[in-house]
Amino acid sequence: MDYQDFLDNEYKRSLEDGYIDQELFDKLNVKRGLRNNNGTGVLVGLTKVSDVHGYTVKNEKKIPDDGHLYYRDVDIYDLAKIDKDAFGYERTCFLILFGHLPSEDELNDFKKIISDRYELPKDFLENIILRNVSSSVMNHLARAVLSLYSFDEDPDNTNPKEILRKGINIIAKLPAIVAYSVQSKSHYIDNDALHIHNPKPGYSIAQNLLYLSRNDGLFTELEAETLDLALTIHADHGGGNNSTFTNVVVSSTDTDIYSTIAAGICSLKGPRHGGANQKVLDMMYYIINDISLDATDEQMHDVVCKLLNKEYFDNSGLIYGIGHAVYTKSDPRCVLLKAKCKELSKQLGDETFSFYARFEAIAIAELEKRKGTNYCANVDYYSGLTYRLLNIPRDLFIPIFACARTVGWVAHIIENKLYCNKIIRPATAYVGKNVKEN
Repeated sequence: MDYQDFLDNEYKRSLEDGYIDQELFDKLNVKRGLRNNNGTGVLVGLTKVSDVHGYTVKNEKKIPDDGHLYYRDVDIYDLAKIDKDAFGYERTCFLILFGHLPSEDELNDFKKIISDRYELPKDFLENIILRNVSSSVMNHLARAVLSLYSFDEDPDNTNPKEILRKGINIIAKLPAIVAYSVQSKSHYIDNDALHIHNPKPGYSIAQNLLYLSRNDGLFTELEAETLDLALTIHADHGGGNNSTFTNVVVSSTDTDIYSTIAAGICSLKGPRHGGANQKVLDMMYYIINDISLDATDEQMHDVVCKLLNKEYFDNSGLIYGIGHAVYTKSDPRCVLLKAKCKELSKQLGDETFSFYARFEAIAIAELEKRKGTNYCANVDYYSGLTYRLLNIPRDLFIPIFACARTVGWVAHIIENKLYCNKIIRPATAYVGKNVKEN
């Protein structure tokens, strides 16, 4: 029997022998996906890093509410009003890591600390990035972060203060690692020219991401401000999102920070997490190619109905980018990015935004009519379009998310070590033939 036949036969048998009756999940009160029956998340910890508010709960029922995202008690809307330049993400990093908004002097000191660490270790570009090409930039990114372990004189030190030092170093180096990884794939796999720029100390993280990833290194002020906002709104999203929880779970074993951040990157790669905006982009351009940018509201409504009836696009019955596990009436990240996307599209003379906005309203109205509850567009609905208007390649979509979210991962790792510091070990119920009664 050859290998494929062996796998086919044994896999089929394993499905039969390992079948689990779905009713057992309810019978044994198992929280699938760590979710309660009303859709809320199972409480697994305490945090002061950030809070996601999208509803209230009364008599175990979710009551829709306007969405708010707080970093250390600061509303993301208020933070966006402060951040008027391309260094808003650095201010956000300071806030998330240290618990308060920085003074002008503190921010300038922090910006210098970050920029002093932009450069990669000696030979890292040649030996780690260019010689180990991957078709997946996220896999490449995870491997590169793991490789930073070898350039740390004390890599296994997991003291919270040391985690902070190492975390800041990783945050500073990620723009170069991400940009070079994309350039490497572009050259060695896609057969394009290889363009390598050195990071500019005077540039923000957002500016360096644009500068390093573009062949000519050129960008506009509005482009830098837009990407900076995208980084800011993705910096953290509570301790319960999959990649942050992954970081906390892995770090609870007291392993090194490079392993924990790499694990978070691998989690974020999944299409159910960081890759959702690519799915939105695919769906929307499928629709635009079908009915055109000049489509009537009636044509859009027809498409919405076919999507929900599993008769269109991927026949999943989903409208990607509409709806969220927490946000009900509004996603503040989407509200902020939508406004910036509109500004950018107006400057470029691109009509796609208008189509998106009309489609969003029609889709939400139909969903609320069918489901009898509130719906809103989530951040993924406009982020893919925003990146396209910024002329950012798809290979950079999720890595940009990883760059942004690393500060949140670091903050939650430190917080968990300081105030919980127990290895995370949940339980499962054995439901095989030899079940023993407790």
